[in-house]
Amino acid sequence: MTALLKAVQRKDTGRKVRRMGFVPGIVYGPGVGKSLPVQIEGKEIGRFLKGNSIGSKVKVNVDGKELQCVVKDMQYATAQRNLIHIDFYASSEDKPVKVMVPIIFRGKELLGTRNLVLNIQEDEIEIQGILRDLPEFVEVDVSSMNDGDVILMGDIKLPEGVKLLSKEESIVASAIEAEPVTSDVPTGDESTENAE
Repeated sequence: MTALLKAVQRKDTGRKVRRMGFVPGIVYGPGVGKSLPVQIEGKEIGRFLKGNSIGSKVKVNVDGKELQCVVKDMQYATAQRNLIHIDFYASSEDKPVKVMVPIIFRGKELLGTRNLVLNIQEDEIEIQGILRDLPEFVEVDVSSMNDGDVILMGDIKLPEGVKLLSKEESIVASAIEAEPVTSDVPTGDESTENAE
């Protein structure tokens, strides 16, 4: 279900609205024409961020007008990791949008039962499509992988109408045999050799 955020047009500087408990942002793209500075209550953004991130679809209600958007960027204060700015891309119904969405790996626990470990190299995928067709994330089932198996970007199934922008040959993940656990406690022989 697409999240809904209530925003109002921003007239003050980002620093000023942050002092008032709001997070400044901007809405831009073909869905709005010219860029629209906005501000959103900090508590509302906090709730939104619990289940959403860059690439998430969201309806942004600006002064009563609902805009179909995707989160394009978020800027944080380096010290406290507080969100200080958020960018929304407003799409028109027929314009394709480029987004990065997370890759969710299903069945990792089954690999462990076969003494295998999933080596993840990419956990995001770049895709393009009409906003209503874009998934919030893509799932990859790794439960049947064997030692040495590799998943490439081109192997990931995408919904109809959604195009892959990441390089098809990029490695997403591989299954490798788990290394045996070795004890660090020296045996009696090793202790004798070290003593000599």
